[in-house]
Amino acid sequence: MSDDTKPYGMRPEVEAAWNFPLFEAMMGRRSRRFGFGMELEYGPFTYKSEKEPFPLSEDETAILVAAATGLTGAILCEGDTQGGMVKSVGRTHPSAVGAHRTQLFFTNDDGLFLYQGTKHKMSKMKEYETEEDRNKIRGFYDEYTVKISEGRFDLPQAEPGLFAHNLWVTNTPGSTLFMPVTDVSQDLIRLMVNMCDSKGGARYSKTGGYYIVDERKGMRAAGCEKWAENGLLNKENILPLGRLEKIIVSWLCAEGAMMGTLMQLAMAATGIGGWLHGGFTPLVVMGGTPICKGLGMRFITPKEDPFPNPVGLDGYFEGFCPPYYKDMNAAVEAAVEGMGEKLDDWEKRGMVLPHKVSNEEFEKAVPGVSDEGIECVKDICTYIFEEYGKFPAFNDTMHLLYFIQAHHLDTDFYDKYFKDGAYLDTHKNHFDMWHKGTNIPRREK
Repeated sequence: MSDDTKPYGMRPEVEAAWNFPLFEAMMGRRSRRFGFGMELEYGPFTYKSEKEPFPLSEDETAILVAAATGLTGAILCEGDTQGGMVKSVGRTHPSAVGAHRTQLFFTNDDGLFLYQGTKHKMSKMKEYETEEDRNKIRGFYDEYTVKISEGRFDLPQAEPGLFAHNLWVTNTPGSTLFMPVTDVSQDLIRLMVNMCDSKGGARYSKTGGYYIVDERKGMRAAGCEKWAENGLLNKENILPLGRLEKIIVSWLCAEGAMMGTLMQLAMAATGIGGWLHGGFTPLVVMGGTPICKGLGMRFITPKEDPFPNPVGLDGYFEGFCPPYYKDMNAAVEAAVEGMGEKLDDWEKRGMVLPHKVSNEEFEKAVPGVSDEGIECVKDICTYIFEEYGKFPAFNDTMHLLYFIQAHHLDTDFYDKYFKDGAYLDTHKNHFDMWHKGTNIPRREK
């Protein structure tokens, strides 16, 4: 993706947005839905925009992407048993154990895109220290944004894909629709290792690892009976499978909401309109019905769940489960790869460590991952997939809970119907600042 802007150069308007007061953005955050080219046909606010749709520039899009999931530098990971979490990259939004398994898809008039931010390599402790560093926003965007398909993605402005009250406004021409999609499979596997591997010494070397049971099958062992008998797990430390899944799904799916909130703060700073909402049917949007292609994700049919399960987008964002792996043993091997990586090797890959202690001293405090712990988790995951025909058992592999839409705000609409304060000065002055020399496109009368 490119335009006339240099690959690592941003326009002066970015400086104004960067220096916008944080609390003014927070207190000025609103859902501002009415953009260029839109129309409200019914109700007290009947209005047809006199302006033609006008898409966001790539600089504007890059800033919103950076706000949502931009690289910030090395994470600190201070604690008594750090584990492998230090081998993560800091981002604008927090993530449980630094996993960042939420990927940002977006669509506009030009196509459907994916920002592959997890491929970032940090260059220093604090990625953005100088004004010159801010140019990386556009550089990262150009480097890690991939185009999946041409044209706005296939989502009819009709039910059941969209809820009725959002038909008039969602995914309209000129808008950019962001969709944070979360994979829960990898981190569920890693969480199981952390909670079951008492031999590895993470936390449970004295008490034994958690004994995972299936509450839908009479609280029977979820494939881990032998590991309780040999002492790796403690039968008194019972953890129902559904509770375990709820923990990881709650942790990870919060990322999409946080990404959306950060984008809304950036909208206030730049004067872009938009809002965050969940008024859609994920099954339709991700492509699990004949209604439309949506994101075009692959779905599999579970054994007991009446609805198909989204497992990934082939070649772009794939879950740690079949059909992307031949079985759950292979999926577990892939999911835990890197957990035992040495810090010297981490640095050789161009990453930055946050601490001053030697790698040797740090690694003495890092709990290991035992072969027995990995084999135990393989048995649990195999049980889940064989019993339910999917992984996880009771939740989808991929989740999409939020839309964040951005568009140029039609302030004429707000001037007609709302009191002063409905929008910020950044919205009032946006076109003059960001699109100098461009006439606002008007509809022919």
